[in-house]
Amino acid sequence: MSKYDYRRKSIGQEYYGARPKKNKKSRLWRVFFLLALFIFLISLFVYVFPEVDVTIVPETEAVENDFEVMVDANLNKVDSNNSKFPGELIKVQGELSREFMTSGSKNIGEKAQGEVVFFNQTGLVQPLTTENSLVTDDGIVFFVTSNIEIPKAEVSAEGNIVYGNITANIIAREAGEEGNVQPGRLTVIDLPFSKQNKIYGEVKSKLTGGTSEVIQVVSEDDLKNAEKKIMDQLKPELRNKLIDRLANGQALDDNLIEYNVLKVEKAVELEEEVKKFEMTVVASAKALVWDVDEVRRIIMAKIENSNTSGKKLVKTSRDVFEVTVKDFDLEKGTAKLLIHTKNQISLPIDLDNIRDELRGLPEFEARRLLLSKDNIKDARFKFKYSLTSKIPDNGNRINLKLNFQ
Repeated sequence: MSKYDYRRKSIGQEYYGARPKKNKKSRLWRVFFLLALFIFLISLFVYVFPEVDVTIVPETEAVENDFEVMVDANLNKVDSNNSKFPGELIKVQGELSREFMTSGSKNIGEKAQGEVVFFNQTGLVQPLTTENSLVTDDGIVFFVTSNIEIPKAEVSAEGNIVYGNITANIIAREAGEEGNVQPGRLTVIDLPFSKQNKIYGEVKSKLTGGTSEVIQVVSEDDLKNAEKKIMDQLKPELRNKLIDRLANGQALDDNLIEYNVLKVEKAVELEEEVKKFEMTVVASAKALVWDVDEVRRIIMAKIENSNTSGKKLVKTSRDVFEVTVKDFDLEKGTAKLLIHTKNQISLPIDLDNIRDELRGLPEFEARRLLLSKDNIKDARFKFKYSLTSKIPDNGNRINLKLNFQ
């Protein structure tokens, strides 16, 4: 049986020669190649690939201004000298139907009635009409069934004062058992307060005949609330229709929208006996709109031209452009607007010059250089593809950005 010879790599009578020894020169070249490749890659990340984003935060100064402008739908072009701008009147229409439950009630029972004696302690005849209110101590209201005159008080032959009196029929203002009042006084509240204790009525016997039968009806509040709820729902829809009509740059101010009810349709009448009813409201919305972008552009130009400090107007997240409606007349298509602005101005920064100054500087020196300038208050660095925090010598790899916050 043949054995395997590891030294000769032989099996049986056939074998290969001994493993050749490795070449030392070949091993050195391999090490040298890897080292050169490593140095080359390091060089790329030190001199070629590095890139830096430099964010510069300039010093800014706030300026505030107030302007009064006129928007006029009758103008065809801008009158910037007088701050007058063309406007446009747009009008839309819509309708909405909804069903509502009734909440009113009505007592269709009988009204209490009976006789009352009226007394007059004054020296003048006192007339009462069917419109005068007679009220009990509990607040139940009655009326006389026909006009009467309460005789004046007189002096008898014996020298005694005899009060004038007359008996008349009265009826309760409202149906219901509450009108079946017990004997007591009735105050004529239409008379001056000084006379109410001298001219009054007295119920001698309990009033009768008042009965209660309450039914559900459409009340005045039901109709008013239904119309209001429909309008509350219609207004956002009409406003959206106005927005759809806006051209590019135009602004819609809620204070310059006028809503009008054109028609109200309902299939019920006031105090009709129903449990629910349907109402349809047809309404319109009219608005005065203007090109806010054009107004803003011209106002910004005025602010820029009025600045004599050498600083430039810059755009920031703190900018304010507030519009307040001072006065308007949609029939004439005019509106006076108050515009309050708050902007930032800053000295110009030469980015090309700064880029040249930053080349090859370490980060701490670059930061110190930038902060030493009067018009820069902060600087931020973000290095990419770099093994160091050194600004690249290649200016194309230095990305400068202004952030006015």
